[in-house]
Amino acid sequence: MRRVVSGLFVLFGTTLLLTGCWDHNELEEVALVMGMGIDKTEDDLYKVSFQIVNPAQVSGGEMSGDTGEGTSVTTYVETGETLFETTRKISSQVPRNLSFSHMVVLLLGEELAREDSLFEIMDFIERYYGFRPTTLVLLAREGEANSILSILNPMERIPAMKIEETLQKTTEAWGENPERNVNDVVQTLSARNKGLTLSGVSLVGEKDEGQRVDKNKEAVPNSYVEISGMGLFKEGRLDGWLDDKAARGIAWALNEIKRTVLTIKCEENEELVAAEVRYSKTKLEASLNEGKPEITVNVQAEGPLEEVACPMDLTDPKVIDELNNKFESAIKQEVTEAVTIAQEQKNDVLGFGETISRSHPKEWKSMKDNWDETFSEMDVHVNAEFFIRKTGLRTNPLILEKK
Repeated sequence: MRRVVSGLFVLFGTTLLLTGCWDHNELEEVALVMGMGIDKTEDDLYKVSFQIVNPAQVSGGEMSGDTGEGTSVTTYVETGETLFETTRKISSQVPRNLSFSHMVVLLLGEELAREDSLFEIMDFIERYYGFRPTTLVLLAREGEANSILSILNPMERIPAMKIEETLQKTTEAWGENPERNVNDVVQTLSARNKGLTLSGVSLVGEKDEGQRVDKNKEAVPNSYVEISGMGLFKEGRLDGWLDDKAARGIAWALNEIKRTVLTIKCEENEELVAAEVRYSKTKLEASLNEGKPEITVNVQAEGPLEEVACPMDLTDPKVIDELNNKFESAIKQEVTEAVTIAQEQKNDVLGFGETISRSHPKEWKSMKDNWDETFSEMDVHVNAEFFIRKTGLRTNPLILEKK
């Protein structure tokens, strides 16, 4: 009898665990938001764009390629005094419950980023239960987030996913535009005396042309989006832009270079030599000199030669040493340029303050309240080491045989 009663209790307890989810949504009642753009109107209202998947166009898991006549997404726009307000007002246009669990891109308009503090925007993004902390955050450069978010692309049916994939590939292959997700942005904003960097994305061509459904049939698209530059934030607001080598100098200092390409000139003429960086590591060292802080940036990198247009003997160790020195000088120049710009703007996007606070916590207490001035005047030393691992599928350049 006791066994029967015990069995009934176990069965009853198991049944309670199988009652289902209290907040479940049926699939046909959910609208998947893949991308979200935030701009500001002339009336100082939030203008929020929601890029929502059209299920009929991506059925069977086909998220890329041309599988239907219509577009795979629809972008809805709503305005409101608060961001949360727009997510509820959009129900007048979208007859489904918004789901942000698959959102890959959060795009901020440049005007919004200059005028409004990211503290207010990211508070909502982190507080609201539906957003993913791994969602990438980017800046719409010289335009609105709405314009860039709605540009179609022949290689990817979901525009937000195209932006995500382009940034990821750029980060892996070029290194100038590091990724920042929601969690990264919130942590950086929470850290006192540290600036924030976000990658920019810009529209090339006309917005109306990029929204045409038949543009996916063009061999050469006349409008598209591209990753463009690095935005520098100070106290939560956009403070300026960096491009090319200066932007990559920031990435070097932050130890965020995965792969990139270094190009130098030959000694005899204007021809070039290019090497791919396949490994790099940056270490920051803090020290005190008569009570004043100093930072040393140590960069180590290596990789193979990929292009040689100069008549040089690559079997000679002295030639390789000379090339290594030139690549090291190129790295030092990029980092030094980035440091100079950051100090001129009194914006510690390089994280020097954090390095000092960890190694000299007592001294940091006396300098943190006036860190902007201290940062702008401190001495920064840059060291670089580069090692050519190999010369590719051939040793000496082809032009040397002609000579």
